[in-house]
Amino acid sequence: LTDTIIVASLDPENNLVSMLSIPRDLYVEDAKIGDSRINETYWRAKMYYESSEKGIDHMKTKVEGITGIPIHYWVKIDFNGFTDLIDALGGIDIYVDEAIYDPYYPKDGTIEFEPFYISEGLHHLDGATALKYARSRKTTSDFDRAERQQQIIYAIKEKALKTETVLSTEKVKGLLNALKSNIETNISVKEILSLGGMADKFSEEDIMHRLIHDDPGLCGGLVYPPAREYYNGMFVLIPAGGEKFIHLYANLNFNHPLIAKESPTIHLLNGTAQIGVAAETKQILRRFCFDINRFGNADDQNIEETTYYYEQKYDENGDPIEGKPVTLDFLQQIIPGKATTEIPAEYKQFMVEADILVELGEDYVYSNKYLEDAFYDLPLPLFQAQSLEEDEDTETSESIEETSPVPTTNTNATTIE
Repeated sequence: LTDTIIVASLDPENNLVSMLSIPRDLYVEDAKIGDSRINETYWRAKMYYESSEKGIDHMKTKVEGITGIPIHYWVKIDFNGFTDLIDALGGIDIYVDEAIYDPYYPKDGTIEFEPFYISEGLHHLDGATALKYARSRKTTSDFDRAERQQQIIYAIKEKALKTETVLSTEKVKGLLNALKSNIETNISVKEILSLGGMADKFSEEDIMHRLIHDDPGLCGGLVYPPAREYYNGMFVLIPAGGEKFIHLYANLNFNHPLIAKESPTIHLLNGTAQIGVAAETKQILRRFCFDINRFGNADDQNIEETTYYYEQKYDENGDPIEGKPVTLDFLQQIIPGKATTEIPAEYKQFMVEADILVELGEDYVYSNKYLEDAFYDLPLPLFQAQSLEEDEDTETSESIEETSPVPTTNTNATTIE
């Protein structure tokens, strides 16, 4: 079964990389190979087509449907390839934020366990240890693990640059030849070298790490676990409110990466008589990773038109900077409204702590554009995040798929098998 699925996109114009981890328990419908969790898709498709490459292409199509993002490049690497790659680089350096003790880590080739422990702090990891760090989940969660896997990808990039592995045609060819039985990709050697030439332009601050998970109070909390009896007793995750919110989230991350760099603080005010509008909108925008620092009611409850207020910015010469924050362009797509720098006197106090103030009007609240919080309709027990649940045992084959950035703003999906 697929261990990890990561979609990545490189924006060379703005020197930004976006990565999005797809939860492996996400349920997908598939008339051809059968409905299942996404981590079964590649294996089922490979068996159906009797071809690994066609299996990967089928998986790619499914991930495109989940995210709404076209995918052009892919890398599939199994567990042996993962460990060999890191060992070929001489190991990687990882800072462990919090110690991990996993007494249930699976022992290779057996049904027994092999306890895994790593302390907090900086570590130099060989391939075998890096694999354990990437896969361990029994005492944390799949979502913690997804963050660690994205951390490892960055560490591999850093070590590959340090050793100039991705800057030499001969080294790239030699590495791919050594890993050829454990890695598949449609990225050419020339394109890998092109990526290597751009990779040193990206620092850790230029890489946006995003997850899709089941905590509705946090950034990326867009899925939930339904009752198991509807899914043959399986633990699965499905999108709250359908795929439209995941599509919007992926669009934000991959097509508007500058918003994450801009990272404005936002204040929401409900300018209508409808109760709870600001609170509901706050919950939704926070799932899209926006920083909502305040919300409440406007003094006027009869505001007809939604309005965005922001302060005029000036350059070092005191001249006004043209254009509005890039965040506004995206927000206006999902919550239509006008934008102005003419801030009413009663709102000036709020602008001390907010970059953008949104006054929600009747034109939005009473229209088909209104974003209703899909979690409000779910039974309370379903709000419990998966990280609090006891993980069920699932089979895992001996392969791992990772991701690497792509040479254009196109997106690259990869899976860990």
